[in-house]
Amino acid sequence: MADTITEHPEENRLLVLRFYDEFLNTGDLDHSDELMAFDVKQHSMLDLPDGWPAFQASMAPWYSAFPDLNFDVQDAIAENDMVWVRSIVSGTHDGLFQGRPPTGKRFEIWQLDAYRFRNGKIVEHWDMVDLAGLFHQLGIVSTAGEDDDLLTNEDA
Repeated sequence: MADTITEHPEENRLLVLRFYDEFLNTGDLDHSDELMAFDVKQHSMLDLPDGWPAFQASMAPWYSAFPDLNFDVQDAIAENDMVWVRSIVSGTHDGLFQGRPPTGKRFEIWQLDAYRFRNGKIVEHWDMVDLAGLFHQLGIVSTAGEDDDLLTNEDA
């Protein structure tokens, strides 16, 4: 079957909202391959690796550190094979994060995501995440030269 660009952007938008509701907001990524291609390409500030299995494994520590992690979608806009999402991400630091013990502090940051669809699945993803806001709210902002790897953006 040849690759096709979905001619119904609204269907792609609804698939992204389902991805947030059923997978990202539950932390249950075991079946997120229903909406994400096995070889999904990531362009992430979080240095997420390519591929659905790697995405699942790299997100697990986030759900462990922030058991109430929530993505509140503010806007979802679709055109052709792309969907753009603006969300407010929040959670409570109740587990080990970046080698740091739990602080019990809550955070609320913004995040922008773009998703490319092919044959009803996410095949490419980009993000911009307010990591500085996250680290500041958790009180783990590093001094110059210390922990420089916390704020990487090698593949954006």
